[in-house]
Formats: sequence, C-alpha cells, structure tokens
Amino acid sequence: RGRSRLTRPPPPEGGVAFSVSMRHAFVPFTGGMVLAADYSQLELRVLAHLSKDRRLLQVLNGGADVFRCIAAEWKNIQLETVDDTLRQQAKQICYGIIYGMGAKSLGEQMGIEEDDAGAYIQSFKDRYTGIHRFLKETVRSCVEKGFVQTLLGRRRYLPNINTSGYTRKQAERQAVNTTVQGSAADIVKLATVNIQQCLRDTYPAAPLSHQHTHTESRGRGRAVKRHRGAFFILQLHDELIYETAEEDLIQ
Repeated sequence: RGRSRLTRPPPPEGGVAFSVSMRHAFVPFTGGMVLAADYSQLELRVLAHLSKDRRLLQVLNGGADVFRCIAAEWKNIQLETVDDTLRQQAKQICYGIIYGMGAKSLGEQMGIEEDDAGAYIQSFKDRYTGIHRFLKETVRSCVEKGFVQTLLGRRRYLPNINTSGYTRKQAERQAVNTTVQGSAADIVKLATVNIQQCLRDTYPAAPLSHQHTHTESRGRGRAVKRHRGAFFILQLHDELIYETAEEDLIQ
C-alpha cells in the first residue's frame, strides 16, 4: 500500500532489474526527517465497532496477527495451521465486504470461480454473524431513510436503493462502503485536525508548512533558518506524513 513501482520488460541475462520506490522521491528539509504514522487495520476496526461482532472484536483485541486469527476463526481451525494462502483469503474477504464487493469481483481478485467466492463470503458471514446483521441492517436503514451516515454524521443519499436489479445492488454496496470507509475517513480527518492543533499549541511560532528553498535543496548558499516543530505533508489512506526536525522527533 502506498507504493508505486517503475518496471520494464525483464532484462537480458546478466542485466540488472529496475525497481524504484516512489517514496524515495520525497525528501525532508535539511536536518529534518519524514515521519509517517498510520492506523492498524482502521477500516476493519471500524467494521468491528459498527457491527459489534463478538468474534471480530475478540480477534482485534488479542494482539496476534489479525488476519491469521480471523482465518482460524472463520475455518474453525487452530491458529498454527493457518498458512499464508488462507490468511490472504481471509484478508481479501474482509476488505471485499468493506469495499462492497460482490462474488464476481471477489472471485476475480482471488482467482477463483464466482460461485466459490460467493460460498466463501457466505461462510464468512455465517461465522461472523454480527457482520452479517450489520450489513443487512445498514441496507434496511438506507431503504427506509434514503441515506447512510458516517460516525460523525456525514450523510450520503442513495436514491437507487429503492430501485431494482444492478442499480439497487450497487447502491447496497455503496451503503456499506460509505458507512465503513466514510467513518474511517472521519477518524483520520479528526486526527489530522487534533494533531495540527497540538502542534500549534506546542510550537506557536512555527509556520503552517516548511518552506523549502532552492539553496537548501542543493545544500549550497546561505544557511536557511529552520523552524521547530512538524509540518503536515500528506494524507495517504489512513497514514499521515509529516516533516519534522530531528531534535523534535521524540516530542
């Protein structure tokens, strides 16, 4: 996640493969560092909170590898018998539900038949009954009200929820997707605002963003005065990225 790669056809024998992480294209100011902080399985935790699924809550609070535990619960097997393939299947199904995937899309992603993907989804819902109830209740509420809400009360109106066929199915997926992903976005945005306020209180003289200069980027010319603090660069999904002076890293 958050990684782009530049590739080319395989090199001749003896050649060198070409692979670049785009993150390396972004560098901090002189004497600074790039600090990245993200949530662990944020959307999955939002789903657990909203669905109040007992099994999922227990897994997330257990401290072990989340998706191995989910796979073990799903298949009712011992944790140590969960291999990487089964773990990946559990992960794909979890996020497939969050993103509103149907059996066809999930099957294509997992490289299996649509019927098999549908059976996987159903068996997962049968095991995690709280999730199943949440999905049904979210759609039912949307049919009744015409909209869904995030945790902070942002609404998305879905008029197609009262149609039929493909447009209704799409609206049902959007209802779940918006409720879970939209709530996760609320949490990240709220964290961004709170962190920024904390930085302003701690470093009131700091500008809102660090101003890179031509001379600084080349490491030549007059010394550039650095401000203390941390400076928000980017939000990437559930990750917040800042520039900060090395001496302020612990703070």
